[in-house]
Amino acid sequence: MRAHTLSRIKQLLLCQFEETSFSYGQGASEAAAGATPKEIDSDVLYREGRTLSGDVTYTPRLIAVDLSGSLNTLRSDGVLYDVEVEQSGITWGGDVTMHKASPPVRNQFLSDLDMSEEGALQNPHIESPDKDLEDASMSSSQSLPSIKDRIYHLDDSVSVWSDFLYGHLHPKSLNIVREFAHQSDTEMFELFPQGKDLFKKRTVSEELEDKLHFFAEECDHLQGFQVLTNFDDGFSGMSSGLVELLDDEYHGKGILTWGVIPAVPSVKSTLMDNYRVINSALAFEQLSQYSSFFVPLSLNSSLWRKQGPALTSPYLSYNPNLNYHTSAILASCIDTATLPFRLDKEALTIPEICAMLSVGERKIGTLCSSFPFPLQESMSLVKRLPAFQDTSFLKPLAAEVDKFNSMSPFSQFVVCRGIPNIGLKNRVPQPQNPFDLCKSVDEMMKMLVSSLYPRTVSSLLTVNQAAPTGTPYPHLFSPLVSPTGLVGNKPRSADEVVKSIPLVTSLQSSPATKNLLKKLTSEAKKLDLRKHHGYFESNMEEDEYHEILNNLDSLCQKYETGASSMDDSDDD
Repeated sequence: MRAHTLSRIKQLLLCQFEETSFSYGQGASEAAAGATPKEIDSDVLYREGRTLSGDVTYTPRLIAVDLSGSLNTLRSDGVLYDVEVEQSGITWGGDVTMHKASPPVRNQFLSDLDMSEEGALQNPHIESPDKDLEDASMSSSQSLPSIKDRIYHLDDSVSVWSDFLYGHLHPKSLNIVREFAHQSDTEMFELFPQGKDLFKKRTVSEELEDKLHFFAEECDHLQGFQVLTNFDDGFSGMSSGLVELLDDEYHGKGILTWGVIPAVPSVKSTLMDNYRVINSALAFEQLSQYSSFFVPLSLNSSLWRKQGPALTSPYLSYNPNLNYHTSAILASCIDTATLPFRLDKEALTIPEICAMLSVGERKIGTLCSSFPFPLQESMSLVKRLPAFQDTSFLKPLAAEVDKFNSMSPFSQFVVCRGIPNIGLKNRVPQPQNPFDLCKSVDEMMKMLVSSLYPRTVSSLLTVNQAAPTGTPYPHLFSPLVSPTGLVGNKPRSADEVVKSIPLVTSLQSSPATKNLLKKLTSEAKKLDLRKHHGYFESNMEEDEYHEILNNLDSLCQKYETGASSMDDSDDD
């Protein structure tokens, strides 16, 4: 066994949007743990512990930072290590006025999850939180399906990420920023310097460092960190400070940073558009400098002052205004792209993968995905794969790069999961194409990738386990997608949900990143920082800002290919 198969990874989440992605990841980890044969080692991201009463727990190695009012029904210290605290009586002798606030209401999914853990789950089929339960009188002799076999429609009952959190968190995982409030008009966490200054506060930084050391010191062999953060608001500055700390204290460990931004901004105004550009420019420079590899993600085709349409697909029917939907797509793609360092056998490490992708100091990457991978139920794999004549089935999950997606990446790591061997035969009497000679899905996908990317340094991994999309995943697939994620000839029935999908991702270092950086710096240079007083109030100098933009220009040049230049026609 290779030594690093015992290595562990810490996850750090600094944002509101990306925590919704994490909530889905817990369900994926449970699916991986129960798969047979075992392909994925959930212990890479999760830890076993014990409560004060001796019960065994299994929680993620996670530090999450969020704003006041963002947890809804979730307690900041969790419930696994719950200890009864005796409430002291009122000792004031004068008149007392009691004010009672109604607690947040738990949606049907969370309520059922509570009952399931208490062993009292009933009502086996739930189509809507508001619909009468038709099977409430079901005989007790009949078996009751588990939570993951039930159907929920949560679009109207999810407001924050904890509203669909499947598992439990360790008491040291959550950190709430009291200085700023969730969805507040007066305590907005909207500027990069706000986050940077907040991280510099002794009470904040020391608390994060203590929790960081707690999780890091218990790892068998710490291989690195995953950081997931917004890059368009105050969390961009806070995560920049944190990543710099990680690089300083754990130099040599891998730091894979995922930067995210909602597909549709929650607040639309010229001022907020300008903030988004400035914050993103500052974050891109800082996060790429201190991370081993930085991957910005979005389902919007254009991010800056003029936002474009959201990603579309004939197999998706999602609402880009709902973080509950968009974060599910990103979570599945991140979960798939990171499988190489979570394998049960022959796993790579974060430093190895980042080193392969960041050759030439190109430390900003792109994640492309086929979500889901379009395979017809009625067509054999041998007949379907040759139909992929170009890379258009892989869509970049980043702004400003889609029209340059045909450019060959410098390097890439492709992960294929859940692709069934439909019609695959050991022998074909009269081969019609090279795919007829392949004996496995792995061979076929390697041949496809090599034919589509002949000049790219490519690594490929195939995993049998499909990407889980069961409860509490939103219903965002088109009716033609079957419960197993394949494309059918007729719509699936109303009482069927898509429980898993075949999925292909490509984590790339691509020349298309040049356009993303060029558009960002072009927009940022048009903005006069002196007219945005919040940045100067946090002691940011104009010279410092221009130096950062110059650094981004230098980084942009590292993505030159020597081929014909990209289209600059829409730089205005």
